[in-house]
Amino acid sequence: MRNLKRALSLAMASIMVLGMMVVGAGAVSYDDFSDKDKIVNDDAVSMLVELNVINGKDDGSFDPEGIVTRAEMAKMICVVLNGGKDPSLGNVSNYTYTDTVGHWAAAYIEYCTTLGIVAGDGTGKFNPSNTVTGAEAAKMLLVALGFKSEIEGFTGANWAVNVNVRANQKGLFDELSINPSEGLTRDNAAQMVWNALDAGVVSYDYTLITDGSSITSSPTLIDNESKTLLTDKFKVAKLEGVIVANENATSTGTAVEKEGVTVLLLTSDDAGSKQDKGAKITLKTATAANLLGKSVTMFAKDWKNGAYQTVLGNPVVSSDNMIATISEKSDAGDVKDALKDAGIKEVSKAVLVENFIRATDKDDKELTISGMADVAKLTGNGFEVIVISNDNDNKADFVIRTKMIAGKVSAYNAKGNDGDGYITVTALTDIAKADQIAGAEFADVKGSEDLAKDDIVLYYRVGDTFYAEKADSVNVTVTSTKGSDTIKDGKNTYKASALSSKYDDDNNTVLTTAVEPDDEVTLYLDNFGYVVYTDAVTAADEYMFITGSDASVKPGFESLTIKGVLSDGTEVTASVNKLDSKKLSTAFDGKTEDKAQEMVNNKIVTYTKTGEKYNITVKDNTNITQIQKNKASLGGATANSKTIFVIGDKNDNYKVYTGISNVPNVTNKDAKLYCYAKSGVAKFVVALSATTSDGDTNGIYILGKTASAKKDGDDTIYVVEAYVNDEYVAELELDGYTKGETITRGYYKGVSTSGGNTVDWDDIKKATPDSGSAVTDFGDGIINNGKGALTYDKDTTVIIVDGTKHVEGGDIDEIVYVKGDTDASSKVVLVEGTGSDEGHADYVFIIR
Repeated sequence: MRNLKRALSLAMASIMVLGMMVVGAGAVSYDDFSDKDKIVNDDAVSMLVELNVINGKDDGSFDPEGIVTRAEMAKMICVVLNGGKDPSLGNVSNYTYTDTVGHWAAAYIEYCTTLGIVAGDGTGKFNPSNTVTGAEAAKMLLVALGFKSEIEGFTGANWAVNVNVRANQKGLFDELSINPSEGLTRDNAAQMVWNALDAGVVSYDYTLITDGSSITSSPTLIDNESKTLLTDKFKVAKLEGVIVANENATSTGTAVEKEGVTVLLLTSDDAGSKQDKGAKITLKTATAANLLGKSVTMFAKDWKNGAYQTVLGNPVVSSDNMIATISEKSDAGDVKDALKDAGIKEVSKAVLVENFIRATDKDDKELTISGMADVAKLTGNGFEVIVISNDNDNKADFVIRTKMIAGKVSAYNAKGNDGDGYITVTALTDIAKADQIAGAEFADVKGSEDLAKDDIVLYYRVGDTFYAEKADSVNVTVTSTKGSDTIKDGKNTYKASALSSKYDDDNNTVLTTAVEPDDEVTLYLDNFGYVVYTDAVTAADEYMFITGSDASVKPGFESLTIKGVLSDGTEVTASVNKLDSKKLSTAFDGKTEDKAQEMVNNKIVTYTKTGEKYNITVKDNTNITQIQKNKASLGGATANSKTIFVIGDKNDNYKVYTGISNVPNVTNKDAKLYCYAKSGVAKFVVALSATTSDGDTNGIYILGKTASAKKDGDDTIYVVEAYVNDEYVAELELDGYTKGETITRGYYKGVSTSGGNTVDWDDIKKATPDSGSAVTDFGDGIINNGKGALTYDKDTTVIIVDGTKHVEGGDIDEIVYVKGDTDASSKVVLVEGTGSDEGHADYVFIIR
């Protein structure tokens, strides 16, 4: 998963493994096990790996379901008693068992036999390759803990019963569901060994008894719970406490700890550090942000310089923690009920943590909670409010709120300007400047390497570091909406997230105005399934604009042929099957052919198809007065990012645009405009005989003096190389051009292609070409070629014109300027911007 989820769920461990169950097995880490997903007792396996008690198979697996042999168990016991190191036992010279001669584990078996940990089968054999049962493994571990077989009855007919009783008492079977009479799997063996390491060692006191003629002794078992195999053999301290700070979160201030540091508030004395209950101790390990405020047990060693230098395994969360999580807008009563379900009755004086740092007021005074109403004020759809009682006393100790920021990646450069990637995220709600990701380097945005431009993301800030992840998404078809914040997809309901106030590209602040029924929508969700953003595509209707028709109304022979433009710009001629859901005989009843044609001509329709025939439904026209790029108002309806525009010029060339930010301006007042709108929102808009402008500087630079002839069906068309604004067009069609007419190379100001690759030859002939003039002044942001000074900057587009060739790229620094020498200075065409860009050079053509 991405870095944010790592920060929230990470429990890092420094893992190192040496030999155990299989001779010759290579050292691997727990995370390297190819079958780690099959390990049930993962904490136990991970700990024993770190303690060098176990490792994996030669093939890189752990084989959790494999059965442990008696020889392998003996070796594990030896490694445990030697503090995680393989003991140096030398060669066996006197074998106790006939079947261990030359066996790889013979020395381990003899060592355990000497200590009374193992015994043979009574026939002189040990059976090293036999599977070890749960009871046999428990007996070995109990003796390793200090129990005496002869005292506890671990021999004889009922040995297994006696072993199982003691094993249950010492917790060796905790977390296990096994039949002790059956073979023990490697997974379960790891759990049993770990349970034994965490159990108190035992010893015996002996009382001498005399009856006057003899002296006997009576043993009394001494159970030392404060001394375990873990502390005795491995010098590992068992620490109980509450995590109050780490590199990801803090409840003790506004600055998190350094990387790889955790602070634990002890809830019991620690002999290893000689710190008492209530002291804060430092551990050199990374822990998860979501462990803040929770009671845990941790295992560490190497106390020096005021900190534990080595931490083993993952923190074990205590069952004493009472935790309530609220992720929706709630009132005080709702909060009380949620906390009651978790066993929490009071919240007064609880420490408040917001976005993983201690909450303070404007005067930097640390804040605490005074009652249920305070908690309710922190809630909202998509906010995570966690209330923790960490000592089982029904009183909240911490209230931790995480309020993510939803945003859209608006800039993403993997290399950046100086080799380091950078990213910008535009928030979907108003946020403080310090919380903005604006040109931040990847190193300061954890998770940035998993993102891309236009991704919808969730992030939060801790100090100067951001943690970001891509939002989850789901594709739905909207079946209904309710109120301002609820949409449905059949039986599924989605509500608006409080993390957002802009639910689509049109900045709709209300979720249900961003989508409509029948829309196919991608919903982007926060971590609790609330909607932060939508990307909708209207898919219920297929649109067509009918430009002409031919109707027959003769009874019994009714027909209708239409010519139209589809919503993708395709022109079609087709027969109609039904009109407004009626057969043509019914639709044309009592109408002349002219009236029948008027029913559909210059109309927007929706359609379905039956075979090759169309079923069309005429839509009501909404009168509009204008089409202007980035201006939502059409003078009668409102356009948005989903509105489809079909723009046709006077030569009936059609081009399709989706979204008001993409459509060009329609500049001629005599253009014919048509619109179908639903609830005031334009769905499909058509402009005929339109002249367009993209809202920026318009013009064409023709590179060649000669037009090339091309066949277009039966027609011959003429094309030239040109730049349309700053875009190179290899074949610009000269509509109306006659072979032999003179073409002058140069820039034709104000001439437009109406969005296509065709220009009206009459417009070219009426315009005066600018072939360029020598630079008379250049530098310090000013350029002049004798026709007036203009400013230039990074937004100025520079185009190189080398004879009649297209040259890739161009830079303002390629201009040559020699003061007073026009022959030596570059020849340029300067194209001035319009509107707010007046006086600025939008384009500079350098003529070579």
